[in-house]
Amino acid sequence: MDIKINSLQGIYRKMEASKKRDKEYSPNMSNETEASFSNPFLKKADIGLSSYDAYSLMKNTGAKFSANNLITGSGQPAQEINTERYSIESCSGIAGYWQIYDKMFDQVFIFHPDATTVQTDSNTGKNYIMSNDPFGGLMDVMPVDSELMGALKQFLNVDSVPTMALNKNYVIDVNPLTGIESFKIKGHEGGGFWILTNNEQQREKLQDLANIYKENYPNLIKTDSMAITFAELEIGGMAVRTENGILSLACNGMSFMANEEPPESWGILYPINNTYMYTAIMNAMKEGYITGSDIEDVSKWEAYFKERELEFERVLSDEELRVIAGEQNRKRNADIEMKRDASGIFVL
Repeated sequence: MDIKINSLQGIYRKMEASKKRDKEYSPNMSNETEASFSNPFLKKADIGLSSYDAYSLMKNTGAKFSANNLITGSGQPAQEINTERYSIESCSGIAGYWQIYDKMFDQVFIFHPDATTVQTDSNTGKNYIMSNDPFGGLMDVMPVDSELMGALKQFLNVDSVPTMALNKNYVIDVNPLTGIESFKIKGHEGGGFWILTNNEQQREKLQDLANIYKENYPNLIKTDSMAITFAELEIGGMAVRTENGILSLACNGMSFMANEEPPESWGILYPINNTYMYTAIMNAMKEGYITGSDIEDVSKWEAYFKERELEFERVLSDEELRVIAGEQNRKRNADIEMKRDASGIFVL
């Protein structure tokens, strides 16, 4: 185990890929957190993980075009289809792409039909539209309700929309508190997630969870956008609430932010390619190795990682650095005193 001082590299970064999008196509995924954190531990952070890094982590191997894409068996697409909730049309921002606009959530889903499929979860019967990049990497996902499925049929001029079984490399979890689904890539669960809110009731549940963050951690959560961000992180399995603060996870590290005692905040880094670290951290809490107040104790995590020979680096807080500096000064002064000669002259 190494200790790294003043070199936190983006251990917190929101990577939820389905946030509100601009209607015009952008080639880069925008995953920026909407507000700056007031926590002094995080003020030191230099964000070292780019949006492209996050996106690359979430890629999965696949074919350039799917045999069951939205073009398969379709007729001449309609110019535009409008329903109460959705509109579907060609994307004006980039040739060959289509877009779905969700009027309820004010969100736009942009995709290329050759690289987009509708996949069905056999466990629930729910459908999801999956948009891939030309190399097979998953770019975005959107739940498909009956209204959207009907709109797709009209737009494609088909009797039924082609579907396929859900890719075995995808994981869909349901948050027990809100009932909201999160979507991840198997083996890269710590690399990012999509939040799949389906209706206004789920949006209200999301807001209820955000309110809990605002009420329980007033010294950390200063704005509504920060509260929503942490609520989404919890649904995605990237934040854990404790009595005195918040444990947040990312693809390259973890941090604890204390609400009442900022000096107690701490951080741990681990290699970004060690995708098993997220699973190890979650297992520690699920299997009872680290629970309750121990989640807030960095020494418990250090011991847990050491026992399993997992690679990590401790990031020291400002308070710890001040303590170390004070101890070094005291030691230096003691060494100087020992070097005084009998006449009281310093011998350096």
